[in-house]
Amino acid sequence: MNNDLNKNYHVHHGEQYNGLRIMGNVYPMIREYLEALHDVVSKSLEDYSRVFAFRFDLRFPEHIQADSVESCNAVASRFIESFKAKIRHNRQSLAKNDVLYHDTKVRFLWVREVGECARVHYHFVVLLNGHAFNCLGRYQAIEGNISSRICEAWASALGEAVERAKPLVHFPNNPAYCLRRSDPESVSEFFYRASYLCKAETKQHGHGHHGYGASRK
Repeated sequence: MNNDLNKNYHVHHGEQYNGLRIMGNVYPMIREYLEALHDVVSKSLEDYSRVFAFRFDLRFPEHIQADSVESCNAVASRFIESFKAKIRHNRQSLAKNDVLYHDTKVRFLWVREVGECARVHYHFVVLLNGHAFNCLGRYQAIEGNISSRICEAWASALGEAVERAKPLVHFPNNPAYCLRRSDPESVSEFFYRASYLCKAETKQHGHGHHGYGASRK
C-alpha cells in the first residue's frame, strides 16, 4: 500500500521487519525507512563485533523558519560532516600519541519531521565501532566526549555559537545501546527503539526536501 504522503514510499504494517521487532503495532511504518535502518545496522555489525549506537534529536533556533532555505537538508549534511571530522580528529590524535586505538566509520540514519507549530526537526541514530567508543559522556561536559561533539557539530552546521546550539540538541531517555554480533537480542532491542524514526506520522513530504538520509558505505 502506498503512503498517501508520498507516492514513492510504501506503508509497512506489522510488528516485525526482516525478523526484527518494530513499533508497527503502534505506528504505521515507511518500508523504505526501515530498509535504510536495517542496512545501516547490518553493515555496522559486518564491520564490528560490537557497535555503539545512540539516538538524539536536532532542532532549529526560533529565528529559522521551518521551510526556509536555511532549514533544507544541507544542514543535516553539514552536521554529519562536522561530526565525522571531530571523530577523525580524535582518532588521529590518539595515533600521533602512539596510543593503542580502534578506528571507526560513522554510520547514521536521520529523518526529517515536523512537530508543533510546524517546526522542523531531525531524529538521528548514529552507529560507531563499539571498541572505539562505548558511551556518550556527560551532556554537561564542555568538550571531549560524544555528546559534546554532537553539540559542537550542530553549532557548526547552523553557524551558531555552541552555547546557543546546545539547548537545541535533545537526548531521549536511555539513548545509547551496545549491539553485539553474538547477541541477537541486543540488536533487536535497538532496532525496535530506532524503528520509531521510521513511522509515517509527522513526516514532511512535498516540500522539495528528502524525508530521510542514511550512510551508504
